[in-house]
Amino acid sequence: QQRRSQVLRQFKETFLHLAAESDRNKAGLALEQLLNRLFEIFDLQPRQPFRVIGEQIDGSFELEGQIYLLESKWEKHALPEAELLIFRGKIESKSTFTRGVFIALNDISGPARDAITRGKAPSFFVMNGHDLLMVLSEAISLTDFLKQRIRLLAEEGRVSVPFAELVRAKTVV
Repeated sequence: QQRRSQVLRQFKETFLHLAAESDRNKAGLALEQLLNRLFEIFDLQPRQPFRVIGEQIDGSFELEGQIYLLESKWEKHALPEAELLIFRGKIESKSTFTRGVFIALNDISGPARDAITRGKAPSFFVMNGHDLLMVLSEAISLTDFLKQRIRLLAEEGRVSVPFAELVRAKTVV
């Protein structure tokens, strides 16, 4: 546990340096490595980015016997719906039981949040930069965060939930 705390502090420092990096492509590639190592220290058996015919997958991980595809984007602004629709297509092209986590460091736009849940059941949820910072700051463990978000996705179909709501929900239970 102490070792994990030390590693998380280092990851947080790296993350904050990446946030200030002017080369967003460089920051994005370094973020992929940081995420892979983060999922590794929580024993989630991450897979490095890989290619499937015609598409790039940023990685995957396993939680409680389920595989989740991972996509990460670190744009200057909240992401529009197009990026989410592309990710949904990647998930849907795999299997009926494939799920995903879309890490949008600067979150997603309101219209994107609405569009991704309109007409279809969402198969992934969004983790933003604040969520990631809370995990790196040990306000919540990565596995607890993922489990809470998976439950909200399954029970309420919510792809995006403010971190404060997760904390409140946990204290109410």
